[in-house]
This record gives sequence, structure tokens and C-alpha cells, in this order.
Amino acid sequence: MPWQPLRRCSYPSCKQRVKSGRCEAHRREQNRQRGTRTERGYSNRWSRYRLMYLKTHPLCVHCLKQNSYTPATIVDHIIPINSDSDSDVLFWPISNHQALCHACHNRKTVQTDPLTKAKRKQGAYREQEAEVARLLKFGIITN
Repeated sequence: MPWQPLRRCSYPSCKQRVKSGRCEAHRREQNRQRGTRTERGYSNRWSRYRLMYLKTHPLCVHCLKQNSYTPATIVDHIIPINSDSDSDVLFWPISNHQALCHACHNRKTVQTDPLTKAKRKQGAYREQEAEVARLLKFGIITN
């Protein structure tokens, strides 16, 4: 295996040398700022829902489009949710979920999520949000 020189930690002004990413101290700090899964809205209810969704949608939808049968491991929000996910109307509707493998989820998160989040801030998805809010109001779907 070829030898690679160590790189600097990706945290601004840190001079620690690492194989990739951040040094241990800054990795811990980043995880602490991220919050626990429950603080981010992923409760036990979400865990049960995730298992049920993956049983009914066992294959990655992105890989299926390329005729590849890869098991899905992640339930992804098509339109990314806000950080205060408890109050986000797009957190629970099944129409905003898709089953992805880890590789496709990482690719989508890096490539499309920032663009979609920016569009959502500009109001591009207000119609979907209003429709879901209306369905919630009339009890057609539940939160």
C-alpha cells in the first residue's frame, strides 16, 4: 500500500497532523455540537418507523435506477428537514421519504441537499409544506 503524508486537521488554524479530516479533539467538538439523535428529532418512534419503511422498501432507489440491487440502510428525507425537526411539517409524510444505501445517501447529502435547503429557504417548497399542513389539519395524515 502506498505511503501518504499526514495532512493538517481541517479545523481552521489547527496545526495537528491527521490521516484525513479532523484531529480527535475537533472531531469530538463537532459531534458535541451536532447533538444527540433525539435532539435532532430522531426518537424511538422514528427508529420503529425506519425499520418498517425499510422492510417495505428494501432496495436503494438510486441504485435501482441504474439496475443495481443494493440493500437500503437509510430512510432519507427527499426535501431536507429543518434543524428543529420536531416542528417541521415535512419530517413525517411518507411522500418525503426514500430508501437509500449509505453511499447514495452520502452522495445526495453532499451534492443536492445544500441546493435543496437553499431553495427551501427561498420558499420553493411552500406548496408541498402547505399541502402537508392541510392534510395534517384534516387528520388525513398524522404527525
